[in-house]
Amino acid sequence: MKLLWKEFRKYAVPSIIGMMVSALYAVVDGIFVGRGVGVGALASVNVAVPLVTLMIAITMMLTMGGSAVMSIKFGENKQKEGNDIFMQSLFSIIFIIAVLSITSVIFPYKIARFLGASPELIDGTAVYIRYYMMFGFGFAGSLALSAFIRNDGNPNLAMFSLIAGGVTNIVLDYIFIFKLNYGIAGAAVASGLGQLVSIAFLLTHFIRKKGSLTLYIPKFEKENIKRIFKAGVPEFIVQISPAISIFSFNIVIINRIGEIGVAAFSIISYISTVLIALFIGIAQGIQPLLSYNKGRGNYEKVDKIFKMGLKTNFISSALIYGALFFFGDKIIAIFNGDKTLINLTYNAIIIYAFSFVIASLNIINITYYQSIEKSKIANIISTSRGIIFPIFYLIVLPLMLGDIGIWVSIIIAELCTFFLVLYLIYVKKSMSTV
Repeated sequence: MKLLWKEFRKYAVPSIIGMMVSALYAVVDGIFVGRGVGVGALASVNVAVPLVTLMIAITMMLTMGGSAVMSIKFGENKQKEGNDIFMQSLFSIIFIIAVLSITSVIFPYKIARFLGASPELIDGTAVYIRYYMMFGFGFAGSLALSAFIRNDGNPNLAMFSLIAGGVTNIVLDYIFIFKLNYGIAGAAVASGLGQLVSIAFLLTHFIRKKGSLTLYIPKFEKENIKRIFKAGVPEFIVQISPAISIFSFNIVIINRIGEIGVAAFSIISYISTVLIALFIGIAQGIQPLLSYNKGRGNYEKVDKIFKMGLKTNFISSALIYGALFFFGDKIIAIFNGDKTLINLTYNAIIIYAFSFVIASLNIINITYYQSIEKSKIANIISTSRGIIFPIFYLIVLPLMLGDIGIWVSIIIAELCTFFLVLYLIYVKKSMSTV
């Protein structure tokens, strides 16, 4: 068991650090924008978040789907087929992100209006979209390569590459916003350049031939692409659900609370980005182990790794909620010193953040079924968690409870998802044995 925990830590710890550093790209932008540009600019960035999340979701769908299939192939000792899966995934990402990035750079105002930007926020949102999406390849490439390289037995390089990009982002944010007064555009460019630094580090994996993967132009095979997409859809829903949630929350909050409410929710979103990244980092850290051992037919080990992930996520989420409850106001003050904004945000986040405890378990379950290619169950869980339950309760609960219903809705949505997981796994399993 000790050897298994050692293997778990080898993959999970670099994945956690890498995911959280990656999430800090957005959070650092929020801190510098909130402090250096203002509350209005902070709200503008939050309106643009659904587009950014869409780009990340597409990338991670093809990345995690490809990684799962690739690792299963490696577990079956089919190295060449695994490498083919990697390259087909990578080229699919390049093509789709190119279309999304070019469209965003050409039509930022139309996209900003579609995302619900008010007349006061439209200019800032459009500027952020244009400059951020200029570096679409950087964001997609950094996320994709780090995940595949982690699956190729080099989790530490994946982690260090993201740390290097994060440090670059922080330094450039300070220079562009406070020294050069580039404002919201400076924050976007700083993030993009940070991702390019990450890619430079990641490419050394192939130059130094540290693993089994090599780079070449692949021959696309229809069945492989279908298998990659099928395995990756649950991850897409996990990643896109924050965009759908933020978009829906923004619409409701703008109508009920106004611009200060959007600014408060933007701070909650930034904090949530980092914390959810922790849970996703643990889940993605165990994915190579789950998929590889599934390929080898070692189902006892798969089950033990899954339970390790559940235990680690649950303990982490409980500690995080305690920290937010006691120190949340001080964390919020990092983004902006406005006392009204701090009080509004704190009162909201101590309700909203309780959902993390339940979300941590739901995320592990989705990754588990995705990793062993039981996509149907993973899709049901992720769709319910990311789209159906959150939107339903966001519509219903504010009508019943008032503004507090906005923040309670996410807790009820996660609880309903958790009960659905229990039904799908345990009730249906026991019925099938009768």
